[in-house]
Amino acid sequence: MKAFVEISGALLEGIDEMIDEGYYNDRTEAVNQAVCEMLHRYKIGKLHMKEFEADRGGK
Repeated sequence: MKAFVEISGALLEGIDEMIDEGYYNDRTEAVNQAVCEMLHRYKIGKLHMKEFEADRGGK
């Protein structure tokens, strides 16, 4: 499935710089990696919150 999103010019410049420096092959790869990392941090944060709430409830 393809989705289209708008990205600010400043962010595109940063992504293009990383592509030019060889960090990514193209914008799609860069954006997919960024979203993957964002979702990973979100899930880790949810796990930590559940642990925190469990610790508070156990006292």
